[in-house]
Amino acid sequence: VQEGLQSLAEADVAQLVEQLIRNQQVSGSSPLVGSSIDDLPKENSMHVLLRVGATVLLASQVVSAQMPSRDTLDIYWIDVEGGAATLIVTPTNESILMDAGWPRSDERDAQRIQAAMTDAGIDRLNYFITSHFHTDHVGGLTALANRVVIDQFIDHGDSVEDNPELWNPYLAVVGGKRRSVTPGETLPLHGIEFMFVTSNGQTLRAGLSSSGPNALCDEAPSTEPDMGENGQSVGYLLSLGSFQFLNLGDLTVDRQQTLACPVNQLGTVDLLQVPHHGNGLAPELLWALMPQVTISSQGPHKGGSADGFEVISQIPGIEDMWQVHRALDTDDAHNTEARLIANHTDEDECLGHWLKATVHQDGQSYAVINGRNNSRQSYISH
Repeated sequence: VQEGLQSLAEADVAQLVEQLIRNQQVSGSSPLVGSSIDDLPKENSMHVLLRVGATVLLASQVVSAQMPSRDTLDIYWIDVEGGAATLIVTPTNESILMDAGWPRSDERDAQRIQAAMTDAGIDRLNYFITSHFHTDHVGGLTALANRVVIDQFIDHGDSVEDNPELWNPYLAVVGGKRRSVTPGETLPLHGIEFMFVTSNGQTLRAGLSSSGPNALCDEAPSTEPDMGENGQSVGYLLSLGSFQFLNLGDLTVDRQQTLACPVNQLGTVDLLQVPHHGNGLAPELLWALMPQVTISSQGPHKGGSADGFEVISQIPGIEDMWQVHRALDTDDAHNTEARLIANHTDEDECLGHWLKATVHQDGQSYAVINGRNNSRQSYISH
């Protein structure tokens, strides 16, 4: 409604004018002659235009005052036990969820997502993004869509893998509200820049950074292109002032290298959701991004590889590495500090604590909060 008022077209203003003229003719309150603004004496037309302007301004202010708002941009990493579900709620209460975890008869992941939505003060989703068509990312969508209203569904295009048990339910849920995106497209969020940087195996053609050649690419090993769903992952870059958050889904090493080489297309970021649950990471990208903070959406036995941890821990200038889950199949040396891990137990005993980032509405600072113990760490954006 607010957008409609703010972008009121001339034709709409003309209709308001004509209605005011007709109203005054009927009431006899003003000697308006004719049926259009062009027929009025100058002083009467100015009077009507002033009334229209005041009416539009007042309506806009009323709608603006009624729009809910918050002091922060909030990002939740919801524990779906090795899948992914990342919820964003903007300062104007616009909401985006990428991925919905696993399909389960008890609807565990849909319940956990809905609990995070309740904590954020929302009961519907403006956008649902499927990063790619794998069970741990889109399997929980049907259960979620039965619980909450979803306005639009976004994906990379048709699945490149033959999995009708996953694909057909997806089509049934999205109906006519589906949108497939390409790199460079955006979401129209208030005060937030939200750009898709990967989709359908493609990456940005024009970089967002003016940096020169990436020296880290000189020794990068060549990799075969991934032709499955992981390599098709939708990835996005969110910007609020100086704060930037990057989520690349399960993007594979070859596509990560395309973003990084020969030139880093994305520049640096403040907060990075580690690609592919902490498995299969390209140092030439992660080290060039130089995030202050990383979040790894991994499970107790899925993701969080020792090799991936080594890549993350060597990011230049990294301050903290947060994990949704402790990796139970590796040692202490390949897990972050206990206070930075939301869940420490195996899946059967897990309570599903989330990690949450709160970004100040000017983007100059942010904090990450552990839902298990309310441990909080603050950061200054680059």
